[in-house]
Amino acid sequence: MTDRTSSDPPGRHGSRLAALRPSPLRRTSDRLEALAGVLVVLALLAAIPVALAVATATYTNGVSLAAAETASRRLVTGRLLEDGTSQDGAAASSAAVATVEWDDRAGATQEGQAAVPVGARAGSTVRIWVDRQGDRAPPPATSQEAASDAVVFGMSTFVGIAALAVGAHVACRTLLDRGRMRRWEESWAAVEPIWTRTIP
Repeated sequence: MTDRTSSDPPGRHGSRLAALRPSPLRRTSDRLEALAGVLVVLALLAAIPVALAVATATYTNGVSLAAAETASRRLVTGRLLEDGTSQDGAAASSAAVATVEWDDRAGATQEGQAAVPVGARAGSTVRIWVDRQGDRAPPPATSQEAASDAVVFGMSTFVGIAALAVGAHVACRTLLDRGRMRRWEESWAAVEPIWTRTIP
């Protein structure tokens, strides 16, 4: 049994690097497979800062969007012109849609559809979001939504890079295995007749 010197890298990564060293016992396909393994490890390591950068950029943009939407929208009090009924007609639903009217900054009355609690009666009030012109607008984005999007995009980026790297490695190994099998069959076809003649 041979002793491993202090210069030999430990673990699987070390064995992959060692397989890249010239040796008469290693085939070219073996070195290519080891190189592919090292490249996969490097791709996975590189995917981490890339994913973090994507997540950071997504969060920054999301927070900026949330701030801009919050600044351009406001809550006003609307009056229901009809009873709140669920969209699908199910009484157990917790949200409904009803026609609501509200006053814009100029004092003009606006009218539109808004989400209201199921069972809300005509004449009752509800808080709704409007834009600078006083038109109905969806609620502004929040920092929590920006954080959630950042996690999703960051993880998706890492998984995407990892999937591409692993897929390329599997494809490379498949091609190398096919080549090794083909060369083995060719070598066996060359020596098999000689062996069968020499064996009584």
